Amino acid sequence: MKKKNVVKMCVMFAIIACILTLDLVTKYVFDDMLDDGSTLTVIPYLFNFKLVHNYGAAWGILAGRQTFLIVLSLVFMAIFVFYYVKEPNKTWFLNVTFGFLFAGCLGNLYDRIVFGYVRDFIQFAFWQDFPVFNFADVSLCVGVVMFVIYLILYFVKNRKAKIKIEKNDDTTDSKKGDGDVE
Repeated sequence: MKKKNVVKMCVMFAIIACILTLDLVTKYVFDDMLDDGSTLTVIPYLFNFKLVHNYGAAWGILAGRQTFLIVLSLVFMAIFVFYYVKEPNKTWFLNVTFGFLFAGCLGNLYDRIVFGYVRDFIQFAFWQDFPVFNFADVSLCVGVVMFVIYLILYFVKNRKAKIKIEKNDDTTDSKKGDGDVE
């Protein structure tokens, strides 16, 4: 493995470690400080800490289906690993993206396995219908957006390369036919 790829992987693992630590420590602090459902106003009408034990996914969908959500998380992580291993061009952007994705998956997976629910505590006071979330959720959202950007750039780059190859093939074919006499 090239030294540059090792450095990129170390950066990815550092991102995972930092975000996972931030997520688990803050979950522990707010789970210890607040009772389930209680709220601590930080900035009135803007931002609260509200502890919620989420037995489902966002907005509580699939509540009570912890085994399914655990398996789903493991399947997505396996897909990420498979894609990462198969991807020949591991860019800095891709490594950072996978750092965010894995940190988010691992943070919520830990909660589901250990507690049977995910500890959420960040709430937008101005948008009461928006789900309460945690740093693992933020990390997952950032990672998904980054991965979509990566895929768009990847397909645009490959499309341009394919067009360039087709254009070169057309000019090569026309040059071959110019001097032929039948």
